[in-house]
Amino acid sequence: MPFNITGEYEVHILNNLPPNTPMLQLHCASADDDFGHQYPDLGKDYSWSFKDNFFGSTLYFCHFWWGFKENVFDVFNDAHYCIHGGDKFVPYDTTKCIYGVQEDGFYFGTENFMGKQNLTKYADWLSP
Repeated sequence: MPFNITGEYEVHILNNLPPNTPMLQLHCASADDDFGHQYPDLGKDYSWSFKDNFFGSTLYFCHFWWGFKENVFDVFNDAHYCIHGGDKFVPYDTTKCIYGVQEDGFYFGTENFMGKQNLTKYADWLSP
């Protein structure tokens, strides 16, 4: 059984939106950290790493905006699958949580030992 020896986790948000469209804006935070508003360039990866708290209850969420669309959801709340219900998307004891932001919504998954990403549709954009 795999085990996260270092206790380190990573969240990656990939801006996979099409060129010549509105800029992606995101705001990610936890109870202890607020990363402010970020504007990752097209094709770029916005990421951070952290250790789960003593109680195993670390929660990070992100609010995303793209033109007139938006969505907000937890990007980390489970030490084994990144998010509750993440067992449908990633293997047990995943430590690198990857979200791809695309024109048709949000994709979630991980990458294998060779760096190949395996992302599955996770959520749609919402219109206000």
